[in-house]
Amino acid sequence: MMGGPPLFPPPKRRRFPVGAVVVVVLVGAGLFAATRVSRVLFEHPAPPLVAAPKAEAAAATPDAGEAEARIFHVVSADGQVDAFRDGRWIAIHAGDRLAHDDLVRTVPGAHAVLALSAGGEIELREKVEIRLDRLAADGSIVDLRHGKVVARVGNDSHDTLAITARETRTSTEGPAHIVVQADEHGQVSVAALEGTARFAAAGKTVVLPEGTQTRSSRAGAPPDDPEKIPEEVLLQVVWPEGERHGDAATIEGRVEAASAVTVNGEPAPVGEDGRFHASVLLREGQNHVSVRAEDLAGRTRGASGTIMRRPTRPPKLAAEPRELWKK
Repeated sequence: MMGGPPLFPPPKRRRFPVGAVVVVVLVGAGLFAATRVSRVLFEHPAPPLVAAPKAEAAAATPDAGEAEARIFHVVSADGQVDAFRDGRWIAIHAGDRLAHDDLVRTVPGAHAVLALSAGGEIELREKVEIRLDRLAADGSIVDLRHGKVVARVGNDSHDTLAITARETRTSTEGPAHIVVQADEHGQVSVAALEGTARFAAAGKTVVLPEGTQTRSSRAGAPPDDPEKIPEEVLLQVVWPEGERHGDAATIEGRVEAASAVTVNGEPAPVGEDGRFHASVLLREGQNHVSVRAEDLAGRTRGASGTIMRRPTRPPKLAAEPRELWKK
């Protein structure tokens, strides 16, 4: 019986140290974590930008109340009232809104009322042209090209109003009722019917207490010192004497310098001294003539007369059907 160790002994198992195993595990975990981080940082798309909150967007938009304060409202428009926009005149009506730099006009026989931004109103008489220069919550400025406007700023209004016209400036001080007129001669006249107003021209400023009026006789001239509004409307008419042979007659008279005169409904020019004249067409026989004056304060006075025009041809004679002499 043979004994001793086997010729080919089985291979011995290699044992790894426990520490090496731990190191391998830790390294693997680190590589896995690094891979995940890399994918998050470099492989995933960037998140979309978040829109600004609505509150911030609203803050950049003008306040609705402030925008509303920059608008004139058309309270009434009787007759043809136009606004100049986009290179042409367009008709405006009650309820329409007018914005900064709008040019507004009224034709003969028309008038309009515009509401101010924070209270009060401006009435545009006939044949007015006015530009809306500045509209804001703390005040409004308009530029009167020609015509007559009546402005009212109420007791409950925080608005102030300034009216520029031909190198002059009229402004209210608190509640007021004022009239500003720019006529065809370049004369600017102002009356303070209620409250107080300031009138500035050519470096001179006068304060108009209630019930006074003043004027600047021409563009660039300083204003006259305020004077009390006359108690009665001045209207003096010189009527032609005797019978007329021609087909026209001249009516002359005198009014306050800032007054408007019509003769038989037609405007009559008024000079800087208040004198006016008009030519009236006559028909044969009696001709009724009516003269009407309106002063700066809006009060009116009328006068009427009759002018006789003689016939241009002698009357026709008809033969009587009877004998002149009886036998």
